[in-house]
Formats: sequence, C-alpha cells, structure tokens
Amino acid sequence: MGRIEQIDKWESEHVNWSGLIHVFIGLGIAWLLALIWQGYSVISLALGILFSVAGMAGLVYPLFAKR
Repeated sequence: MGRIEQIDKWESEHVNWSGLIHVFIGLGIAWLLALIWQGYSVISLALGILFSVAGMAGLVYPLFAKR
C-alpha cells in the first residue's frame, strides 16, 4: 500500500481528526493571506506558520500511527 493510500485509509477511519487537520491548514493559509491586507505583521506570520505546520504534521501523522 502506498503512502497516500495509507493516509486516505487512516483518515477515512478518523473523520474528526481529518476535519480538524484541514481546518488547521485553512487557518494557516488564512493567516498568511492576511499579511497581504494587513501589511507585514509578526502575529499574522507566526500564526500562519504555526497553523500550517500543525496541519502538515497532522497530515503526516497517519504514516507513523500504530495500527
């Protein structure tokens, strides 16, 4: 089984986790896009990076989760 299939299978069994992770990624993108409208802001940059990294880590987590 490939990595993508493994992630898809795990997320189909853990739909709440999948939803939360996609919300985190969306918030990260939103905070990074807020930099365009607000001008450079350390808070927007930090929150954008934080949520994006947390979301990406959550997407990779199924590869290391115990079965």
